[in-house]
Amino acid sequence: MGEAVAAREPAHAEGASARVAQQDFMLRMWVIDQLGLDDTDSDWSPEALASDTLDTLTFTSAQAAGLAEGWRDLPIEQIRELRSHKNLTTHLGSLVRYLAPSPVHERLVAWTATRPLLP
Repeated sequence: MGEAVAAREPAHAEGASARVAQQDFMLRMWVIDQLGLDDTDSDWSPEALASDTLDTLTFTSAQAAGLAEGWRDLPIEQIRELRSHKNLTTHLGSLVRYLAPSPVHERLVAWTATRPLLP
């Protein structure tokens, strides 16, 4: 699905890879929610989705929260990056329910608290 959207956009379009990643994360979360876990395919693993999500983020939740305090005064590129982080973490409210307590779980919980602060 995300590939079809990306194919319609110019290769140089800003945020194209973030949009594809966000669509991928949302699709994977939907499959996990609707069809359940599949231990035979890592695409449908909550742990893999958590890891993939964290790997795409360039800020920590603390950094993003700090920048969000005065986001209106930031350069447009940083505002876009914060907005991208908000989009890339849309699925975390559902995802954290599938994860056992761990450092990764705690990082995702921190992101769920930070996400509403982002532009």
